[in-house]
Amino acid sequence: MLTGDIARALSARIEGDGAIDIRRLVHPARAERPSDLALAMSSDAAAALARSKAQAVVVSNRNPVAVGGFKAVIAIDEPRKTLAKLTALFDPGPAGADGIHPTAVIAPDAELGAGVRIGAYVVIGARCKIGAGTAILPHVTVGSDVAIGKEGLFHPGVRIGDHVKIGDRAIVHANVVIGSDGFSFAPNLNSPTGFTADVVVTRIHSLGNVEIGDDVEIGAGTTIDRSTLETTRIGRGTKIDNLVHIGHNVVIGESCILAGMVGISGSVTIGNRVRIAGRAGISDHVRIGEEAVIGPGSGVPTNVEARAFVLGYPAIPHKRALEQFVYAGRQKRLHQKVDDIESRLDALEQLTKK
Repeated sequence: MLTGDIARALSARIEGDGAIDIRRLVHPARAERPSDLALAMSSDAAAALARSKAQAVVVSNRNPVAVGGFKAVIAIDEPRKTLAKLTALFDPGPAGADGIHPTAVIAPDAELGAGVRIGAYVVIGARCKIGAGTAILPHVTVGSDVAIGKEGLFHPGVRIGDHVKIGDRAIVHANVVIGSDGFSFAPNLNSPTGFTADVVVTRIHSLGNVEIGDDVEIGAGTTIDRSTLETTRIGRGTKIDNLVHIGHNVVIGESCILAGMVGISGSVTIGNRVRIAGRAGISDHVRIGEEAVIGPGSGVPTNVEARAFVLGYPAIPHKRALEQFVYAGRQKRLHQKVDDIESRLDALEQLTKK
């Protein structure tokens, strides 16, 4: 792709040569070939340009660079959005032949849209519908009565249970499980009573399904349980990191962000545009209001109001949590002062006794 074409795709200003053929994106320190485009949009990366062999660079308008040292300079305003566009331009997509691999097992009544790619050893169940342009890579298993939208990408090892519905442009990474049974038993596992010596733990079957909206991305190793009777839902545009667990009957809104190792218990309701940081845990039947933020490592036992920012274990308002951390750090000094006061009082008492 030519530097001029890249600048137009980014709606960015270019100074210098617009006809340099670019083959890859690199950090300025790794630029070795004339076809390398060095990304120097952060202050650290921009500092590395002084020693770079790059001929073409992308820089932020916040960190201007003298044009004379490079054949082409593309200046942008928003580094993160620019990085999203650039990586999309240069991502070749998954490798592999088009069409259907001869080892795939596809039910006779499954419906495949135009341009669907099916990899080696894929299994597609009865009455499935897969939208146009979707790629299903090797060793994926799709149950019966599954509906998958158009232009999706399903990486190797994904397991999709019966009756699951997935929207358009889904990206599902390796070894994700969608539609596993919920962790639901009688008596209630969370009950403080009822677990006597003769208790029998009886499985409650999961008869519901999972529905996932358009433009959802699900990270590797994540599991999403089907509901008991109704539907576990993931809203449009939500992005889920690796190793996340989403329990049965959970409803997650649109454009949410769930970082790695988040655990969401059953029957949790999460509003739109909620952000949950890594290793946070949400108790069952909790409601989290829209645009709330859950800090890293937090344990959330109760409802969280809309646009609240909570942190800690148990999670409390962010400002209060920081105050507690600061006060905890002062404990040693406080105890030393108390010990000193106690010693001085003892000394005074000894004097009064004489």
